[in-house]
Amino acid sequence: MDADQLDLASIRRARRLVVTIEGMWCAGCAMAVERIIQRTPGVTFASTSFAGGSALVTWDSDDFDPRKIFERVAKLGYRVSPLVEVDQMEQRIDEHSRKVWVRLAVALFFGMWSMLASIMLYIDPVIAQSAAGWWIAVAAIISAIPVLTYSAWSFYRAGWRTLKAGVPGMDALISFGVLAATGLSVWQVVRGSADIYIDTATMLVTFLLCGRLIELHARRRNSAAVNALRQTVPETVRRLLSDGSSEDIRAADLAVGEQVLIRAGERIAVDGTVLAGESEVDRALVSGESRPLAIAPGAVVEAGSTNLSCQITVRADVAYGGRFVDRIGIRMLELSGAKSTVALQAERFARWLVPTALVLSAAAFAYGFSTTGDAAEAALRALSVLVAACPCAVGLALPLAYATATGTAARQGIMFRDPASLEALAGAREILFDKTGTLTSGKLDVEGVISKGLSRQRILHLAARAEAGIAHPIADAINRAARAEVGAATCPDEPGHTTRYARGSVWLAADTADTVMVGAISWLREQNVDVPAERRATNPGTTPVGLACNGEWLGLILLRDTIRPGAIHAAETLRDAGVKLALATGDHADAASVVASAIGLEPDHVYAGCLPEDKVTRVSSAARPVVFVGDGVNDALALAAADCGIAVQGASAPAVATAGVVIADGGFNGVTSAWRLSRRTLRIVRQNLAFSVLYNVAILTFAASGAVPPVAAAIAMLASSLSVVANSARLAR
Repeated sequence: MDADQLDLASIRRARRLVVTIEGMWCAGCAMAVERIIQRTPGVTFASTSFAGGSALVTWDSDDFDPRKIFERVAKLGYRVSPLVEVDQMEQRIDEHSRKVWVRLAVALFFGMWSMLASIMLYIDPVIAQSAAGWWIAVAAIISAIPVLTYSAWSFYRAGWRTLKAGVPGMDALISFGVLAATGLSVWQVVRGSADIYIDTATMLVTFLLCGRLIELHARRRNSAAVNALRQTVPETVRRLLSDGSSEDIRAADLAVGEQVLIRAGERIAVDGTVLAGESEVDRALVSGESRPLAIAPGAVVEAGSTNLSCQITVRADVAYGGRFVDRIGIRMLELSGAKSTVALQAERFARWLVPTALVLSAAAFAYGFSTTGDAAEAALRALSVLVAACPCAVGLALPLAYATATGTAARQGIMFRDPASLEALAGAREILFDKTGTLTSGKLDVEGVISKGLSRQRILHLAARAEAGIAHPIADAINRAARAEVGAATCPDEPGHTTRYARGSVWLAADTADTVMVGAISWLREQNVDVPAERRATNPGTTPVGLACNGEWLGLILLRDTIRPGAIHAAETLRDAGVKLALATGDHADAASVVASAIGLEPDHVYAGCLPEDKVTRVSSAARPVVFVGDGVNDALALAAADCGIAVQGASAPAVATAGVVIADGGFNGVTSAWRLSRRTLRIVRQNLAFSVLYNVAILTFAASGAVPPVAAAIAMLASSLSVVANSARLAR
């Protein structure tokens, strides 16, 4: 990276840097970059996310030179650049995925012929000992050349880079295994033998390419999450000019201090201050509040909120890129890309296995040569150790079980996005729920009517008359209740005119004989309506709407956000299993306590009035692994910060794109179904991994002693892989 691309002075003072790392091929690459950055003198923290394609670095001194990081990463073979736009990131990931698909296609096509030739030699020892068998072995090696060169090249490069960084992982071990199997096969052919193991090499490359596609899919999902977040906010604004006219421009071109016009029903695209007009805004996407918020000149509004009632003029106080929604996008990149514990265990085992296998191989050669005096025999013994060390089963333990579980879950309307999320859900110790749209439907319903001598049907009829044709959550709830209880036939359109205000609406009959007002109690009092004192206090958690006709108080309509079907049962199931449950919502305390009580939560497990960053704080302080269940844009940060984020059915696009688990069908019961399946999957993964590790330890010991010839080592390795396949297939039942 060129230093002039960044404001280094500002970065030094911030003591914090978030950048894109270009050229990362896999999670192992990310670990190598992270280790190199952590070793930079002065760096206090470094976290590299392959899923996000980014790195977060902090230091403790204003004198620290960030260029040290750029230089160290460049020496490793990668490039540091400023955070790229979402579209550009997605283009790079798609291009990378296409290259992997091509490499996989080459591996499948040529590996198939190499595998067929090897199988012929395995199943017919007579052919293997004949001249024809030797030529078949040669053909198998020639068929494998495209796989061992073109398809495997990225593994060699990544393995070399991780060795340079001092964190040799699966790529390094796979590279050693592929080269060892290839070298042994070529050596055998040169000696005139048809005992080859080239199928082992091609199989390793093919399986690892499939794993790379899974990792790239997770990274593509992360960029899609940021893109979905941006799409919730309009890309254009209506800028006011000095002569009073207006023009539509891109939100990115709006300068701080300029004014924009926002009409009723439009989504706000700026963070700013209201200069003119009174209205109500729906902040559900920003804060999760279910109640509309009244605003007036001087009030602060955020991009992503919806202007519900009247036209307002807003001054832009924050530049494009620094808005609340933009900051959420940056934080999502920082928080995403959690690494699976099981995957890290496999990587650690692989890092331990690399030097161990090399030492044992050298020891086997030395021992064999000292006891037999035959260099060829000693070399075969040493190479058999490397063949036995190939971690086929270790590499398959997680991705194969994950792939099977993903297919099973999809048939139940559940989507698992990555192994780390599945693993975290299985071991969850604490689950935090959002309220509005998650535990509740996110849609207000009429809970009750308190009237002064009028029937419920008459109250709803009058209120629906005043709220007819208004796009507002309260108006929608009243109109639905009126249609359900009064009936469309008894609610004909009556001649008159409706005027919408910030906190209510007024219907005036065509003959001006009747005036019906519906709105907040405080607003009705301002309109000189005498509201009885006992009506000012309402049920906790409800939204009260007052009704008056011709200046006389008629009654009160109570609205409530209803609990989703299955939410109470799901909470009971998880709580009985020993999982701690909590509620984190942007809604007010009264509404939160009512919902919490309904699902059996203790008051000290309820966190109300939470902004998105507050939810992240709650997630960070929870017992790990922690799961967050949400549905809105305001939940995207918490979904990314949690070890597993779950988006419920009907969730917003940013929540769906960010979550590691998506409930597409089955309602809230899908949460418990996903939890049960994840626990079963993790049990099988651990069984696979434990058996694979035991196999590698045992076979290495026997191979080093010379008790296992290369052919037996290859067959044992294949049997180990088949056992992993069979055990993982249980998840399909």
